[in-house]
Amino acid sequence: MLKSILVASDLSSRAKPAVQRAVQLADATGAKLAVLHVVEDDLVESRVREEISNAETFLSDQIAGLGAPSHVEVAVVTGHAFHTIGEEARAREADLIVMGAHRRQFLRDVFVGTTIERVTRTAGRPVLMANSKTGERWRKVFIATDMSDASGYAARKAHELGLLDGADVTFVHGYAPITRQMMTHAGIPTERVHAEAEKEFQSTRRELGRFIQSLDLGDLSYNARIIEGVGADAIAGLVEQAKPDLLVIGTRGLSGVRRLFLGSVAQELMGSVEIDVLAVPPQA
Repeated sequence: MLKSILVASDLSSRAKPAVQRAVQLADATGAKLAVLHVVEDDLVESRVREEISNAETFLSDQIAGLGAPSHVEVAVVTGHAFHTIGEEARAREADLIVMGAHRRQFLRDVFVGTTIERVTRTAGRPVLMANSKTGERWRKVFIATDMSDASGYAARKAHELGLLDGADVTFVHGYAPITRQMMTHAGIPTERVHAEAEKEFQSTRRELGRFIQSLDLGDLSYNARIIEGVGADAIAGLVEQAKPDLLVIGTRGLSGVRRLFLGSVAQELMGSVEIDVLAVPPQA
């Protein structure tokens, strides 16, 4: 269950849904909540003091306007955003970091990622990217899985933190019907192609069922859905069609050149879908 939440705000309109979501979660779970703003430390001292004062006033007024519970701390510190967010989360033993969707700067993001992506890779905590403007509790949750250890860990972590409680949970797995594609290209009769494709689908369905059962999620009620297609585009397409409130994804923790050339489904989804996304790194 959630015990401590850190929400990072850059004071922009993009950060408001994050603060709103963090307040909702703290109110629902009784978790401690800290609202953090980082002032860049390369400013002159007088400017730093002014920025700190303005941020403290802004955030205090914002959380008061959201009807936040009394156990909310406003923290304004100096440093570099993604380093400091991770440090503050570890120092406070936060179970969850909440952030808003960040504006993208293409060339910079290709090589180092947005602040939220860098925090996800380095902070060692689950990171919730809040997009929802309503802040209402999640009723429909999708868990994207490729049946890897990373996706299984993400599901277990979301369950452990109580983020799936009371929601309609669906595991989503994308697959490529390789047998059908190969047989079609080879000119095999259509009826046989369909029969073999159905066998392949049923085999995948059984494998997915065994994988989910192995996660030991207790009495969690869930559905499983298999879609044709793999990667971020397939998941994003289903999200657009089915409109869940939350998408849970595991990350592989790639960085540098490996991240640039291998890419990241989690990273692509965080940049393309317009719902709340919980990204769980392997070390969280």
